[in-house]
Amino acid sequence: MLSAARQINGLVRLGETLRAALNSVAAREPEWLAGWVPPEWFDRHAIRFEDTRLPKGKAKKTELIEQIGADGLKLLAALHAPGAPGSLRQLDRVQSLRQMWIQQYVVDNGLVRRRDLKDRPPGAERLVTPYDTDARRSVKRGTFWDGYKVHLTETCEPDRPNLITHLATTDSTVPDVRLVAPIHAHLAERDLLPDRHLVDAGYATAREVVTARRNHKVNLVGPILASTGWQTKDDGGFSQADFTIDWENRQVTCPNGAISSRWAEDRAQEGTAVVRARFPTAACRPCKAREQCTRSNTKWHMGRRITLRPQAEYEAIQQARAQEDTQDWIEQYAHRAGVEGTIPQGVRCFGLRRCRYHGLAKARLQHQLTATARPPARMGLQ
Repeated sequence: MLSAARQINGLVRLGETLRAALNSVAAREPEWLAGWVPPEWFDRHAIRFEDTRLPKGKAKKTELIEQIGADGLKLLAALHAPGAPGSLRQLDRVQSLRQMWIQQYVVDNGLVRRRDLKDRPPGAERLVTPYDTDARRSVKRGTFWDGYKVHLTETCEPDRPNLITHLATTDSTVPDVRLVAPIHAHLAERDLLPDRHLVDAGYATAREVVTARRNHKVNLVGPILASTGWQTKDDGGFSQADFTIDWENRQVTCPNGAISSRWAEDRAQEGTAVVRARFPTAACRPCKAREQCTRSNTKWHMGRRITLRPQAEYEAIQQARAQEDTQDWIEQYAHRAGVEGTIPQGVRCFGLRRCRYHGLAKARLQHQLTATARPPARMGLQ
């Protein structure tokens, strides 16, 4: 969902953030601002940046970015100086300026320069416009946008009208999978949980399948993403599915009969529980099928290492992937086409793709009103 604030590039974003703060201060305390602001600032910051002729060369753009940064720091310093009206520091645009400058600039040996991209905060925290501080930049399947996401849950009973039972709005960086548990909790509170919940691949993970079944007795149905290891993509490679897991004895057996020598419960980088198994170097180094299994180029040619999900999640993945090729699963999942039709209808008829208001709270209200209006519109009522 596109933010109501227009998408702008980095240079314009910085200039507009400072200009918005100056305008906000001028509206509240014009005499205080006029008493210290340098005269040349009027030429630099009075006009919207997209309406000015921006420099073409990289060096000139960098110079302008650093000038904007220095001007912004001077304004913040003046606002925090003794005698400055305290109310100005609490203005929304001033707070946005302070946050944007922390994210985008650093003072190096007394000079203001823009932070390197790797030194800026992650997308979930990074402001993209001073006019909608809840909006975030994201990308999905090659589409880049500033704004939000909306998640719809709809009934799909063959003999009943399709009704939206839940709607959630988040900023655009929140992964789809994080919404599964909150959606189920919300539906449980209203006694609206389905027996089967048909979702797309962004919501279907082994952990969510197991959690939905355990906590709510809901069968979460959706395509499980395939393994991304090179062994899966390379014909003849030994992927994780080619290994035999003995959960009771905590061992893994490779396709050639070698048995793992190490089994340890651990945590993945994102904090989820995993099991790490390793095969002995003595078994892997002389193996004739080694090139099909591992490409380790270390001096000692370490044995194959495998990272497994906990048993319940591992078995859920294997079961789900086996079912995806069956005709019964295909026919069952085809019912999800209903919500895929609801979304385009919301886009075409109700402007669902574009937010009318600034901020997550108002965007969420817009989406709720859109969902409420949809059933009468589908029945032909005006």
